Amino acid sequence: MSPQKSKASPLFLIACRRIKRSLRFPRGKGLPIGNLTSQFFANVYLNELDQFVKHCLKARYYVRYVDDFIILSRDRAQLDLFRQKIDRFLQERLNLKLHPKKYKIAEVKAGIDFVGYFIRPDYVLVRRRVVGDFLFRLAKDLHEPSGNWAQIKASYFAHFIWANARGLTRKYG
Repeated sequence: MSPQKSKASPLFLIACRRIKRSLRFPRGKGLPIGNLTSQFFANVYLNELDQFVKHCLKARYYVRYVDDFIILSRDRAQLDLFRQKIDRFLQERLNLKLHPKKYKIAEVKAGIDFVGYFIRPDYVLVRRRVVGDFLFRLAKDLHEPSGNWAQIKASYFAHFIWANARGLTRKYG
């Protein structure tokens, strides 16, 4: 979703401006990335979307994490209709837009790239970019020790345990 001029309450916007750290968005738009407040505000602001998808669209399988969401259905036409209705709802009610290049309708068996994992019906892999970031941080720490490698490694391994990544954790554990 990409930000537009907000219809949110002035107090909400003031709070956002105070904690805003991103320089990619014009003044008064966006939320800090990697901050607990961005997760909190996404949950508060997008609760309306959750209620719309669950109660109005009656989507049976809907999952949202911050601003990423998945809806599953056996009916491709229904998914396309959901996308259109969600896009309209976001624009009219929350003044947001679905990113035109970040949504797709695909078969589950092809896999779903979601929140740092590549999820298939019979297994879950850690996203390649996450593994690449881990290896980059490992190489960087070997050349320039930071003193906090144990914490960094623990953070990555906590992510890895939710995937079929036993080989990865054995190799670098």
